[in-house]
Amino acid sequence: MINTLGSLIERNLLEVFGQRDSARGTAAIAELYTEECTFFEAEEQVNAREALNAKVGSILEGCSRFRVSRRGACAGQSRSWPFAVAVRTCRSPPLVTGTDIAVFEHERIRALYTFLDESAIA
Repeated sequence: MINTLGSLIERNLLEVFGQRDSARGTAAIAELYTEECTFFEAEEQVNAREALNAKVGSILEGCSRFRVSRRGACAGQSRSWPFAVAVRTCRSPPLVTGTDIAVFEHERIRALYTFLDESAIA
């Protein structure tokens, strides 16, 4: 189960938050997230897959030349896993860093909490 949850986190970063093709991103959200998922970022909360898909689309649109990646190992409890993330251009040092916490239900992401260390991308 630990490998499965770690794989979900990796796939979420690559196939949801790193996917520029909206149809593929939508398919990944349907596969990786529960139907009534919740995404928390700063002061905003979105609920359900459709709202998450729209939010991810707006994030990717505003950061078209950046990519999100995991920093370091990710290890957690059976239902929630914190993991560090970084936003950068291809070869730059991180422009924004933070910590995400994924909460799982039935081997899918039920909630994702995003905490940025810096308030905005320069």
